[in-house]
Amino acid sequence: MLYYQGKLTSIMSKGPTTEVSNAKLEQLIKLAETFCIKAEDGEWNVEQGTYKAIFKALDHAKTEMFKQQRQRRRTMNIEFVEDVERRKMIAKENTQNI
Repeated sequence: MLYYQGKLTSIMSKGPTTEVSNAKLEQLIKLAETFCIKAEDGEWNVEQGTYKAIFKALDHAKTEMFKQQRQRRRTMNIEFVEDVERRKMIAKENTQNI
């Protein structure tokens, strides 16, 4: 453990994190996509370094937005069939519409 500016911190601690809503990321992505499209079409004359930086930031923002998408729990309704003769009929029903 280390003391930094009067606070106890671990050597392996993570850096600061921020939370950005998907609504804000959508606005950022829209702005960055517009910038890239205008630059690629030649409508705007921009510096190459600025274009590359915004293009990378756009990719990063899309990745972060994908990470934040809500995970939904999915359930399956499965029923065990004990009767061996009925299993063949059920197997046929399960696979006929594929």
